[in-house]
Amino acid sequence: MRAAPVPTHWPFVRGESAALARALDHDRCPLGPAAQWPQTLRMLIDMMLPSQAEIVLFWGEDYLAFYNDAYAPTIGNKHPAAFGRPGREHWSELWDDLQPLLDRVLHFGETVAAQDRPFRINRHGQMEEVFFDISYSPVREHDGRICGVLCIVKETTARVNATRRLAASEAHLREMEEQWRLAQAAGGVGVFVLDIPADTITASPGFYRAFGLPAHAGPMPSSLLESLKAPGESTAMSSRRSRNDGSAPLDVEYRIRRADDGQLRWIWRRAEIVRDSTGTPLLMRGVVQDVTVRHHAQATLRESEERFRALAQAVPNQVWTAGADGALDWVNQQVLDYTGQRPDALLGHRWLAVLHPEDRAGMRAAWLQSAETLLAYSTEMRLRRHDGSWRWQLVRAQPVQASDGSMRWIGTTTDIEHQKAAQAQLQALNSSLVQTVEERTRDRDRLWQLSTDVMVIADLKSGRILHVNPAWQAVLGWTEQELLGTSLMDYGHPDELAQSQRELERLGTGLPTTRYESRLRHRDGSYRTLSWTAVPDAPNLHAVGRDVTALRESEARLRHSQKMEAVGQLTGGIAHDFNNMLQGITGAIEVMRRRVAKGHTEGLDRFMDSAAQSATRAASLVQRLLAFSRRQSLDPRPIDVNRLVRSMEEMLRRTLGEHVRLAVELDSEACLAIGDESQLESAILNLAINARDAMPSGGLLRLCSANLQLGDGDVEPLRSGKYVRITVADTGSGMPDDVLAKAFDPFFTTKPIGQGTGLGLSMVYGFAQQSGGHVRIDSKPGDGTSVALYLPCAEALVHDEPAPPQAAAPVAGDGEVVLLVEDDPGVRLLVREVLTELGYRTLEAPDGSSAVPILQSAERIDLLVSDVGLPGLNGRQLAEIARQSRPGLRVLFMTGYAARAAIRSEFLAPGMDMIAKPFAVDELAERIRRMVAGRAVGG
Repeated sequence: MRAAPVPTHWPFVRGESAALARALDHDRCPLGPAAQWPQTLRMLIDMMLPSQAEIVLFWGEDYLAFYNDAYAPTIGNKHPAAFGRPGREHWSELWDDLQPLLDRVLHFGETVAAQDRPFRINRHGQMEEVFFDISYSPVREHDGRICGVLCIVKETTARVNATRRLAASEAHLREMEEQWRLAQAAGGVGVFVLDIPADTITASPGFYRAFGLPAHAGPMPSSLLESLKAPGESTAMSSRRSRNDGSAPLDVEYRIRRADDGQLRWIWRRAEIVRDSTGTPLLMRGVVQDVTVRHHAQATLRESEERFRALAQAVPNQVWTAGADGALDWVNQQVLDYTGQRPDALLGHRWLAVLHPEDRAGMRAAWLQSAETLLAYSTEMRLRRHDGSWRWQLVRAQPVQASDGSMRWIGTTTDIEHQKAAQAQLQALNSSLVQTVEERTRDRDRLWQLSTDVMVIADLKSGRILHVNPAWQAVLGWTEQELLGTSLMDYGHPDELAQSQRELERLGTGLPTTRYESRLRHRDGSYRTLSWTAVPDAPNLHAVGRDVTALRESEARLRHSQKMEAVGQLTGGIAHDFNNMLQGITGAIEVMRRRVAKGHTEGLDRFMDSAAQSATRAASLVQRLLAFSRRQSLDPRPIDVNRLVRSMEEMLRRTLGEHVRLAVELDSEACLAIGDESQLESAILNLAINARDAMPSGGLLRLCSANLQLGDGDVEPLRSGKYVRITVADTGSGMPDDVLAKAFDPFFTTKPIGQGTGLGLSMVYGFAQQSGGHVRIDSKPGDGTSVALYLPCAEALVHDEPAPPQAAAPVAGDGEVVLLVEDDPGVRLLVREVLTELGYRTLEAPDGSSAVPILQSAERIDLLVSDVGLPGLNGRQLAEIARQSRPGLRVLFMTGYAARAAIRSEFLAPGMDMIAKPFAVDELAERIRRMVAGRAVGG
């Protein structure tokens, strides 16, 4: 048969246990796969797997079990599940007995050995008592740390049971054969007398039993006994010739094959030869005993010693054995390699030659104490190495007492030179550390006294002040005596107490505080702004505060200056663009006036269209300014972002052109967003156009939606909650940092003159802020730009009611009256003209105060048309006064800009509507007709 191939992965031996080791992983073994095991463990497994001895290794604090194939049968059905698992799992029924033995080895470095040690184990489905010869030894890492327990065992259950049965048989024989009681008590001795001339034997029953022969009442031929001689036993057993010439050995041991069962047994025989007066041998008489058990025990002991010595040669430590007086009788190769000596130069007490003279007294005292108490021996000493250097060694030995009372020592020697050097360095370091700590303490005290920042140690829970430095008096005017025992909260600004309490509670959770600013009361009653850094150190907190009052005042002045500069830039930009638009309007009107004066009316449409276009551009500019200032009038509703994007997709593809690819990636789970749908559509279009302009050579534009659950601080300045994010990302040129910093500034643009107002991103920013959201730009030159627009999620979709079908334009009813309140004469003239064309009688007032008497009079009024931003009473206040005396009055607001009208749903009450300036005349007429018609229908 061909041998099985050698495995290609460690362990490189055949066998079931080796295969189990290769198959282990994190699920089957806490150490994970074999490739991650410590080198010491792998070396021990390499040593024990091919061994014929029964070996199990318990590794680590969990006593992970690794064993060889020879050991596996001794645990029965626990194999193979026990391999690589904690010992407690599969040795549970005897763990209370086994664990203390393992703990003695692992935790105290003892060696545990015993013969015929009993254990109660369930290995075949039922509890049974088994016996083992055991030898448990510690396994150490290279640093001397014990990492496992190596157990070399041999099951002796059969031998013990056989011995017990034999003892019972011998006891019974003693009862049956009182004449042989003493002999049987000594171990089953049989007595015989051999008649040499007749070559016959007369013997006791015990003799016959030893040889497996039936008892004979009379003499038995000696040839029958000689026929039982085992092969190879040619000289130990006497022969007829050796007996006749008197040369037969008298005290011998030999093997026989017992007659009844064919077993090989060892027989010990001691005899004497009785001679006649001439010296001729007449009788051989003596005793025999079956000593098979002793031979087996001796063989087991020899095998155990051989295993021990093989193991001792394999471990990296120096291992030795000694007699009771400490004389070495065996050393392993590591001892010879270290000392450079031959064994005969070390055995006995000659090893003392390599012991440092200064360490002999301490070694001897420790040795004598261990010998007297029979406790483990452990000491440190210096031994001379083969190169002549003295190195520190940790010497440990375990006394082992034999059954005859004699004692031996089994010991190990471990090199700890590096550990001793490290200890010396640590002691030096500790001394240096003490000095350093003292110096730093003095430095800290000087810093505490000299720092211009306020320092405080306070109770972590209550904020009660325990210690303060002198800077408190310099910065806040309070002395240490005034502060101690009071609470930090006693000096806080009333508006900030709740926030300061939350920050104190946050410190109580173990989180430090950095750059937290609060105002503290000065002794003169004023307040100073301090920036705090604090760390918790239960039960106290340590905090340092820097006075930033002057800095914050300076920053406020700087911000005011920057605001004024921004206002200047804004007004300059507005003036520039409005002058262009006004030129288009006034120039067209001037040309038309001249032509009409000359009677030339042909071609006037062209100039009227130009003036209208300039006015439309001016209106768009105003809307963008209002969006940036977050003062535009919004109609926030739940928006299906995905539906809006899909409805814009075709328009966007046409706008982007063929050279830009559009990729729409919508989150099917995207929530409804809160916002003004028309403004969101305008924002997405603006961002898409900017992205297109950033890719003059073509590229990819990605339009995405996604749901987000944000926490506090995830996206500043948004609060925690659910948001929908709309992302417009391009692969264009990107923006450098200086351009990115100005991206939201009004009128800032990188486009050529005439190709952009610089208000697109400003409008997007204003719309996002006004809607409770945020906008963020990420861009790098060459990597493109990504703009993320965050809008808060709505709870549910509110379906718009379908608009009623357009009816024919109603005309004014008989006597229907509209009250027009507008402070701008031009607008008032325009609206009055529209009302007159519609057939309404119009009452006018230039402001709210003038309108109140009319509203409180008995005059019929069917509709109030009012500007929102009136001088004095604004339009909304006027409407409230009007409804006190006319509860059902319909109100149409006109607004060009009004801070309070920014959110329509919050501004308008039932029966009210709003139209934004500038408006088309037709739109105004339609809105007035609808409002009056509603009033007429509703009564």
